[in-house]
Amino acid sequence: MSPSVHTRRNLLLGAVLGLLALAAGIALADTFLPEWRAGEPLAESVYRNRYREMAARAGLVLEPGEPSLFLVTRNVLQLEPYRPLGDGGSAWLLATRSAICVQAVHNGQEAPGAAPLGLTGIFALNGQPEFVTWWARDLLQLYSPTSFFASESPLADALAPQLLAPGESLGAKQSDRISNLPRVAYALRGGQRPQFLFGTAAPQQGLLERMPGALTPARLANAEGATLQMASLFFRGLLTLLGLIALFTALALQARIGVVNAAVLSCAALASMLPGLPAASLWSAGLPFVVVSGIEIFLLWACAESLLRSTSPDFTTSLDALRAGRLGPRGGRALLVGFSFGAALGGLRLGLLSLAELLPGVWPARSSVALPLFQPFGSPITQGIGLAGGVALALALAVRVLPVRWAPAAAALIAGLLLRPVPVEPSLTAGLAANLLFTGLLVWIGRRHGLTALLTASLLAMLLPAAALAFRYLSWMPGTLALAAGLAAAAPVLGWLGLSRSATAEVQRLSPPVFVRRLEEERRFRNEMELLAKMQRALLPRTLPRVEGYELAAQSVIANEAGGDLYDVLSDEDGYVWIAAGDVAGHGYSCAIAQAMTKAALASLVGRRRTPAEVLQRADRVLRAAGARRNFTSLALLRLRPETGEALMSNAGHPYPLILADGEVAEVELPSLPLGLGPPRRYEDRAFHLPPGSAIVFCSDGLFEASDGDGRIYGFDRLRELLRGPGSQPAAKILEILLADWRRHLRAARSLDDTTVLVLRRREGEG
Repeated sequence: MSPSVHTRRNLLLGAVLGLLALAAGIALADTFLPEWRAGEPLAESVYRNRYREMAARAGLVLEPGEPSLFLVTRNVLQLEPYRPLGDGGSAWLLATRSAICVQAVHNGQEAPGAAPLGLTGIFALNGQPEFVTWWARDLLQLYSPTSFFASESPLADALAPQLLAPGESLGAKQSDRISNLPRVAYALRGGQRPQFLFGTAAPQQGLLERMPGALTPARLANAEGATLQMASLFFRGLLTLLGLIALFTALALQARIGVVNAAVLSCAALASMLPGLPAASLWSAGLPFVVVSGIEIFLLWACAESLLRSTSPDFTTSLDALRAGRLGPRGGRALLVGFSFGAALGGLRLGLLSLAELLPGVWPARSSVALPLFQPFGSPITQGIGLAGGVALALALAVRVLPVRWAPAAAALIAGLLLRPVPVEPSLTAGLAANLLFTGLLVWIGRRHGLTALLTASLLAMLLPAAALAFRYLSWMPGTLALAAGLAAAAPVLGWLGLSRSATAEVQRLSPPVFVRRLEEERRFRNEMELLAKMQRALLPRTLPRVEGYELAAQSVIANEAGGDLYDVLSDEDGYVWIAAGDVAGHGYSCAIAQAMTKAALASLVGRRRTPAEVLQRADRVLRAAGARRNFTSLALLRLRPETGEALMSNAGHPYPLILADGEVAEVELPSLPLGLGPPRRYEDRAFHLPPGSAIVFCSDGLFEASDGDGRIYGFDRLRELLRGPGSQPAAKILEILLADWRRHLRAARSLDDTTVLVLRRREGEG
């Protein structure tokens, strides 16, 4: 069996298993979750007529036209019965038939010629009004500073009687303020079960809702707390937005941000939210929320994707290919894997919420499905895109700050605590466990299969249950079902199409973002520099030979770019010790080649009764013949008779060595040009004597030219002054003192060139 056939079979099996898991979750939801057990709605005309009656009895003048009707689950604007009732919330939703409601929206006025306002009424499936909200359609009026200090609107008293059930009457009214907004509460008398009305009543915007239980101080405090918690969602969202802006700005300043995929996903989220704002009330309270949500998803995805791509350049190649219409096998596998896991996660989420409904002391905190599909407050599409982006960002940040083995667990914990895709209470026990399981799987999908699979899985985990619930109410939501099912089916269709294409289709003429290309160049450059540094270290002696009566110490500090410092200690057939210290100009492979050529030339030329000047003369010809003029070489060459301390030295443009003797420091001055530079020339020898206790120090120009953070260079004078004291110290100690002072000068700055120091010291009493 060929690998491709095996892969296709595994992907098909995964899709089947994912759909079976989804079916199992739907079966559990049918048994335990109230929104799946809500029953059938009445005829549309019933809700339209009751909406008109409610508006007329409240004294509102509706604009011509029919109210828009939507089948909805309870959203963040409605205070969930689970907050005050806990385990009893589902029973209350089933008893009132309000787990799924009918929302009617239209525009009107308080009186002819008054400012226009929007009016939304939400009805239980049995036709009972459950919730009403009004808002000024003029944004300037809606968000004017006075709106936060407004007096109570008479609309509250006018609309409160319209929320009464048959046989009920209004009891005592309580008025107060919540965070400068007028707050009202009405006791209800004569109902089948204890309930009360609660809401806010500013002229620019307000709401009233039927709440479970009698109007007691405890229940009123609970409702007020839920209202403040709803308001806190705005401020938490604002803090999240500010944090994302800060992260986005930091990445943009480093030129490490990509925005194309983020822009596409943000537009997709906006497209799922904007149709939920009826055309007549587009400039309503929902529009700012939609705009902020779109911006947040853009920033979230831009930051998450950019951070992940900075870590792994090809992390989202399949997402780029999908957007560019160049899908291939890799992207096809990602879509099919995402479909399989998305279906399975959708079933898992329904199963966990059903388990929360079944177990005592645990309950779902909100509806398992957000309907309609197009809505400003948490559409399944927006939820899925935001969930994938949040998990990706948590993973990216965890990978940046934690060891690799801990990053996935930390990302799952962060995403589970902050995103809470499985709304189960109590949140610190059952809720944490459920969300850790869910987000842990998403983190694994992202790390194992990439962003395309993560996005597909997150999106379908929210979309497929919505499609299944929409199928129950096909006459009400044919568009929702068609779109949800179409989007869900697009993943496997495109996935199989991608598998059938050539692998080159995914990368051919597909250019990654500019910052990714730059990062790839930087990584390639760093890898080359690391290789060059290894080559350079290999050209240096692993150990220094022992010279009777002398001490040798040397160290080469390689800078951030591999340079060309070299040193070597050789001996010849006549008993001389040769010490070479040099520097090949430039960086890169040609520099390393010139280093190797210089060392090879020295190894073949020293000895044979030649002087250092003669060796340099011949080495100059060798380097010129090899075409190494671009990488000219400075080289100081010393020939030493160890028994007597007699030395002969020649220098080809290298910094003058320093002799330490009797507390004095003197340069061995031999001016000349480096090897391979300029016209041919002759080099000179200089003879001197190294008495017992003296030392000679060779330094490359990286030491003298090192600059601190303020631009001050180390220089020659500081070195000479430093070496006056420790001249009688062992060679290793002299080297240590010199490099320690050099590093103190650099402080936090980095040397831009290699720095090499070699110390030869004649022991006391020798000679």
